[in-house]
Amino acid sequence: MLVAGFFKSFVILNNKYRQKQITKKRGKLKHLGLMLCLLPNLVFAQKEDIIVFHNTENLFFPMDDSLTMDDDFTSEGKKHWTFKRYNKKLNDLAKTYIAIDENYMPSLIGLCEIENDKVLNALSLSTSLRKVGYKYIHYPSKDIRGIDVALLYNPQRFKVTEHYVLPNVSDKQMDRTRDVLYVKGELGKIMLNLYIVHAPSRRENNAKKRLRGQIFAQIYAHIQELYARGESNFLIMGDFNDNPWDNTVKQNLHLKDSNSSIKLIDLMQDNKNKTGSYFFGGSYLSFDQFVISSNLKERIVYGNNFTSTHIFKPDFLVEKDPYSKLDKPFSTYKGMIYQGGISDHYPIILKLLTE
Repeated sequence: MLVAGFFKSFVILNNKYRQKQITKKRGKLKHLGLMLCLLPNLVFAQKEDIIVFHNTENLFFPMDDSLTMDDDFTSEGKKHWTFKRYNKKLNDLAKTYIAIDENYMPSLIGLCEIENDKVLNALSLSTSLRKVGYKYIHYPSKDIRGIDVALLYNPQRFKVTEHYVLPNVSDKQMDRTRDVLYVKGELGKIMLNLYIVHAPSRRENNAKKRLRGQIFAQIYAHIQELYARGESNFLIMGDFNDNPWDNTVKQNLHLKDSNSSIKLIDLMQDNKNKTGSYFFGGSYLSFDQFVISSNLKERIVYGNNFTSTHIFKPDFLVEKDPYSKLDKPFSTYKGMIYQGGISDHYPIILKLLTE
């Protein structure tokens, strides 16, 4: 009798537990079903768009291209750039862009130091970014290392109307460098003229300083031409290899020119001696920049990860260096040594009200 009574009590309690779990699951499914029903309305109601620029630090496909100097970044090369390391980097980049905002994925992702269409296809189609359905725009440049700029865009949020690269400012073989990519399209409900740039580096005692200035002047002249035709919304994003307060940027983009027909604002100009997206020689540099036409300033949205620095640096992008007081980007390589980080540059981010 005692055993039978115990067994009966056990059955009753077990049935109650199972019924409770079934009710809980039904509640979750009902909630999920409601969210799925609301999803089209949530997408339709989107009024803000996220824009990202990121220097990816040598995103090479691990096979040799005989036309460029990419030998180091192959499986047999000096840096032993294997497919395992390559795929890890692709997935880490996708993780980075997903982590920027809890509500929306970036609508536009400007990239530099990408080798070719193969890496863009892999990034957009073979990682978790594939769920967004990103398209990309890329032109092979004459850069001697074979690294280019590109744009990933969500076609649901950005309707491309035109794109091309600006003509090279120099025909000299020694001045071979990355193209400036120009893209025009409708972001939400605003028509945007977008420039993606990766200016020549400061190597060889800053020998390409003059060339960088010519490239910035060319972009400004192009903006003036479009402004004269009635265009009003402009955004330059890229790795300038100069700071906003350097004369190459300040003078050639007319950032302090009160007589300029179109007023441009560098969103990184207040980061001096505070922070930066790149770290070199023991200090921050603000090489990665957003420059906008002044009329877009009132559309900037701040909050959560979107701060006045416009730099995104969650913990997983920061190198754990006990000897440094500054947060350094966790790079893929340190010299010739592979350390498995994502990039030696932090991404820069911008959120705009576009409806």
